[in-house]
Amino acid sequence: MMSRLLVLLTILLALPIGSTVPWEPQEGKSLLGSHAPEWSGITWVHGGPLTLESLKGKVILLRFWMGDCPYCIHSAPALLSLRKQYGDRGLVVVGLHHPKSEKARDIGWVSRKADELGFDFPVGQDDQWTTLRAYGVGTVFRHFTSVSFLIDRNGIIRFVHDGGEFHPDGGAGHEECNRAYEALQAAVETTLAHK
Repeated sequence: MMSRLLVLLTILLALPIGSTVPWEPQEGKSLLGSHAPEWSGITWVHGGPLTLESLKGKVILLRFWMGDCPYCIHSAPALLSLRKQYGDRGLVVVGLHHPKSEKARDIGWVSRKADELGFDFPVGQDDQWTTLRAYGVGTVFRHFTSVSFLIDRNGIIRFVHDGGEFHPDGGAGHEECNRAYEALQAAVETTLAHK
């Protein structure tokens, strides 16, 4: 722990005044550059059925979410903004819901929550967490289940947000969330630029 603090302090002291350390995930970096697992066990609520194979050639922002998760609720506008800003350039946002309670297993409940959040992109239910676990939740990702992945046109993972929330302009106290969003947006730009 002490050595990690010393490394962080060294980095901070080396930065010009007013600059910040670039955001990076604490978990999941080992997945960058690897093939994204195909989705399985998904019941499509709307906008499906979809597979990674059917979306080949598109850049995919995959968000695992829950209808009653405050992190997911706070990140919802960012997902919509990214879809609106980059959808015409080939970005597809996909939300896979993973229930943690019996009420959240109800497809009607999931559909209502997706509508409340304004999700106008494909939404599926990963009832048994089959796809969620294939992406490393519970093994690679231990702190959050609401993780996000940016997958390139060839099915390669190019960015990982290791959970919690991300959004622009969150104000004081949300600097980490803002930096995560900025890093994600930059990754979307870079990934879309590569054909």
